[in-house]
Amino acid sequence: MENNNNKYKTNNNRNNNYRRRSSRYSNNKNSQYNRGNQTSRRSEYNKENKNKDLAVDENYSITKQQKFDFDEMKFSDEIDTSFVENKRKKKKEIVDDLAKSYEKVKVEQAKREKKESHVKIHVGRVIVIIIILALLLALLITSIFVVLRPSEPKVKVVTKEKEVVKIDDNYLFLGDSITERYDLDEYYPDMFVVNSGVSGNVCEDILDNMKERVYQYNPSKVFLLIGTNDIQQEIEEDDIVSNIEKILEEIKENRPYAELYLEAIYPVDEDMPGAKLRTNEEISSINTKLEEYCKDNDIEFIDTYSLLLDEEEDKIKEEYTKDGLHISDEGYEVITKELEKYL
Repeated sequence: MENNNNKYKTNNNRNNNYRRRSSRYSNNKNSQYNRGNQTSRRSEYNKENKNKDLAVDENYSITKQQKFDFDEMKFSDEIDTSFVENKRKKKKEIVDDLAKSYEKVKVEQAKREKKESHVKIHVGRVIVIIIILALLLALLITSIFVVLRPSEPKVKVVTKEKEVVKIDDNYLFLGDSITERYDLDEYYPDMFVVNSGVSGNVCEDILDNMKERVYQYNPSKVFLLIGTNDIQQEIEEDDIVSNIEKILEEIKENRPYAELYLEAIYPVDEDMPGAKLRTNEEISSINTKLEEYCKDNDIEFIDTYSLLLDEEEDKIKEEYTKDGLHISDEGYEVITKELEKYL
């Protein structure tokens, strides 16, 4: 069986080879017959295609050509890369155009901002000018109103300021025997005190010797007690008051920085020999007038009369006097306590 099969296969192969040779022969014969016509047609076709290829090369920058490689016995594709360079050139042109456009926009933006800043400055200047004009107009209106308004009576107000000058403390006690017997060093220790009292003095004695009795000491405060001897000498009451006022006025004129204190004339005990012609009624009347004067002339009036008076007996208290006129140690102590309030 196997031999039969092999024979069968061998016969089939022979038949197939015969068929192939016959077909190849016929094809070659036909090809030789048609070769002349195909050659003429191919030359025309190649001319047409060549013209088309030239047209394509003119219109398109990207072409693909096929060449037959006889060494490799195959077709190889060669790509024309000129389009890449063109693309790069176009890209660079686009980038350059964008850069130019950006610079142009930037310049225009800067111009706009500069223009806007100029506009703002201009507006600010206009506002300032308007404000200045408004102020000038207001000033002009005010000036016209001041000039044209009806005149009113002018009232001149003058205020006098008191000049305060600080001088060294120097307390002067001015008077007669009651002052002379006043032991100032004992009652005012560690104070600068001057006793300018002279026994038997009346107001005229002090007025005649103001320089030695007052001015030479340049006192910061003056305590004046005078008048009781004027009453003893029966000098008119108004003259006594007038002379005491003159003493105060001359001190104020010549020593304006000194503070003045006027003590009321002391009461007496009319039943004792020291009183003599003095009466508490006349003393009280003089003191009243002196107090009114001090109030009107900014002088401190010290009411030592009431301080020493026994109101029930209408006389100086017995413990405050030695002879009905001059003062005892107890009396000086009471007077010192009162005067210390002003030192």
